[in-house]
Amino acid sequence: MAEILDNIIDNLNNDRLTTALKLCEQNKDEKIEHIISNIKGVILFKQKNYKLAKTEFVKSINKDKKFIDPYKNLFKVHLKLKNFKSAILNALNVIELDNTENPLSFFNLALAYDLDENFEKAIEIYKKIEKSEFKEKKILFNNLAKCYLSTENINEAENYYLKALEIDQNDKIVINNLLIFYLRLGNSNKSEKFYNKAKALDLNYLEFRLNESEYFLFKGDFEKAIKILNSIILETKNYFAYKKLAKIYSMMNDNKKAIEIIEEALTIYPNKKDLKVNRGIIYLTEGDFDKGWEFYEYRKSIVNDESFENIKIWKGENLTDSNLLVTCEQGMGDVLQFSKFLMNLSPLCKKIDFCLYDKLIPIYKKKINNINICKKSEIVKNNYDYRISLGSLNKFFYKENNFLSSELLNFKNDQTKKHSSILDNKKKNIGLIWSGNFFGPKEPFRSIELKNFDKLLKLNANYYSFQNEIWDRDKEFFKKSNIVDYSKKKFSEIISIIQNLDLVISTDTFFLHLSCICNKETWGLIPFNADWRWYDYYKFNPYKTLKIYKQKNYNNWDAVIQLIQEDLKIKFDI
Repeated sequence: MAEILDNIIDNLNNDRLTTALKLCEQNKDEKIEHIISNIKGVILFKQKNYKLAKTEFVKSINKDKKFIDPYKNLFKVHLKLKNFKSAILNALNVIELDNTENPLSFFNLALAYDLDENFEKAIEIYKKIEKSEFKEKKILFNNLAKCYLSTENINEAENYYLKALEIDQNDKIVINNLLIFYLRLGNSNKSEKFYNKAKALDLNYLEFRLNESEYFLFKGDFEKAIKILNSIILETKNYFAYKKLAKIYSMMNDNKKAIEIIEEALTIYPNKKDLKVNRGIIYLTEGDFDKGWEFYEYRKSIVNDESFENIKIWKGENLTDSNLLVTCEQGMGDVLQFSKFLMNLSPLCKKIDFCLYDKLIPIYKKKINNINICKKSEIVKNNYDYRISLGSLNKFFYKENNFLSSELLNFKNDQTKKHSSILDNKKKNIGLIWSGNFFGPKEPFRSIELKNFDKLLKLNANYYSFQNEIWDRDKEFFKKSNIVDYSKKKFSEIISIIQNLDLVISTDTFFLHLSCICNKETWGLIPFNADWRWYDYYKFNPYKTLKIYKQKNYNNWDAVIQLIQEDLKIKFDI
């Protein structure tokens, strides 16, 4: 028995895979069948025949449930097949069978959670390994940094990237991660530092070249960014290069060229859903709604929602006797804007349960007509005939010019009166929101650096901010400004404050939508490359109280702020 196995393993280790596989097939010894099946799986794995490899590993497990090797190998197969939930189960099986508390086993489990985008769980396990004797601390810290970044914890992300760098000052993966991290933060000095470092280490490294395109985009040199991405596409047909190139042309409002790039990418990557979503967004921007809504359905926020996958999706069927579940997805501004379509849906249904983000529950009425506002924990899955994502209601109702959003909100008169007496009414009271979520779509270009409002803030008025995220670039200026910070107020209080203001000035954020739904006069600062909802769609779905100030040149807010300042002086004589 030992001789047969030694012979097979010798051929396997020397990459004589066909010979090794033939020797496995010749085995007649039932006592080692579980080992042979596992080895066959390894051979097939090396031959990149992952599905057959998986079959052999499962056979091995069925023959000996306590044999740990096939569980470990199945983990690798499921990573290759991108079946991360199965990889998690394999990793848990390995930990259960291996009583030694092996840090590598826990690392693999954390990695599977990481790849499955359960970042909180991944962080929990990675942190546990940090205290162990795990040898690959550099990889561990790098992974932790990426997870923290995905959970929007910028400080911890930076902390762990720098910890990884301490271990190896010349690791090109970590250095490139820091380069793109600081570019995303808009930190010019540190971006420059890590760009030069990454370039010196390996200027032909694919990740660096992709990051270099972002670097030149950050500096406003579109031509160089495009040239780099075109060369990558010519050489490698890289998926991310296509995405970045299409994004640049879209930012330049050259939709024709952006479409060209996406269409070419789709011939190579026909199953990439985000390419289809990007194509759909251009359709929507151009007013081709039929095609736009079709592609919009590929968006990640609904494709990955497995919580309610057993409920049939509503596609326009008669709902007279049906209970419908509407699920919340995308950002909170989207929720505010699109929830008005529940009022269109209401007469068609027997009952609607709207599953809302917990944070927004207090500002919505608990019940209106046959619409119930629910937390996810309150949903009983077998109570529904159909389900639909909130954003998907657009394709049914976007032309109906609905102004009923405010009917869903919970306005509290006592709170409104309270804040009426708190605000200083000797001057005009103005809400000012200059930036949104740092990780939001089209950031950082739809936000404005606060110092650009310096002249406006010197006018004789009171300014109030509700945004709970102050970007690093704005913190110092914000501290020295005369802006009253209401970021710690609950949304229900903010509604009452908004009702007592004379005006709200906001970039494209949640608070712009909230102010408009509160029927407060609002001046919206919209970027040159605006979201699709500010083009033809807005003609069907305008806000009565919104005045739009749109950029005329990419990433230049000077003219917009100058016009705002002039209009403020005229409107309030200040």
